[in-house]
Amino acid sequence: MSMTLILWKAPVVDDPDEAQELLKAWYETGDDSAFEPSGDIAQVAEELRRIYPYRLLSNDETVAAMPEEEKRLYSEEALSEIRGVDGGEPWADLPFDETERLLALDVRWGADDAVIAAIIALARKFELVLYDPQGPDIFLPTDPIEELTEFPGFKLADWAKIIAMVALLSALTYGAWQIPIGWIRWPATVAAGFVAAAGWFVLILMLFGRRILGADQPSKS
Repeated sequence: MSMTLILWKAPVVDDPDEAQELLKAWYETGDDSAFEPSGDIAQVAEELRRIYPYRLLSNDETVAAMPEEEKRLYSEEALSEIRGVDGGEPWADLPFDETERLLALDVRWGADDAVIAAIIALARKFELVLYDPQGPDIFLPTDPIEELTEFPGFKLADWAKIIAMVALLSALTYGAWQIPIGWIRWPATVAAGFVAAAGWFVLILMLFGRRILGADQPSKS
């Protein structure tokens, strides 16, 4: 699994819905004419390749490195088109999907935070718009640093999911406690109660986590 980040120079938009609309034609047909060309796109891509280097292997190199069992999974035609990569962490898909107007980066889930930090820093340095379709969210080069590092809070959907989960688990715990057979009631109650307690723990962290974690931080004033 991976997360995708998309960078461009202009037009500059600060609404994720506007960004999604701009990208619609590119998603559907690969048409990126809604965006302006910029040499900064290539510079960011080149800098990322320097920080996280990789080398595209030839077909002969790729096939030679494959076990015989794996080769048998491909037809002769498909095998002749395969190309591997030497290196390439933390990217999920290589080479980059890059034009003079857009740069799309597929980052592996679980990649180090430094990878995302490097992408954000380069976007700011070269004054590119950075769009995160997973959020969705937009990061502009003019955004204050605090907005890039400060947790934005949970969305309504997140609250609805955790509250529904806690309510369901609490109801299951209560139902287990009502089982009339003791040797079934106690294990069921303990098991359901443990999971419900975990749900309550997550809800409490969502409610008060930032306040608790920030209590020992020095005041900015």
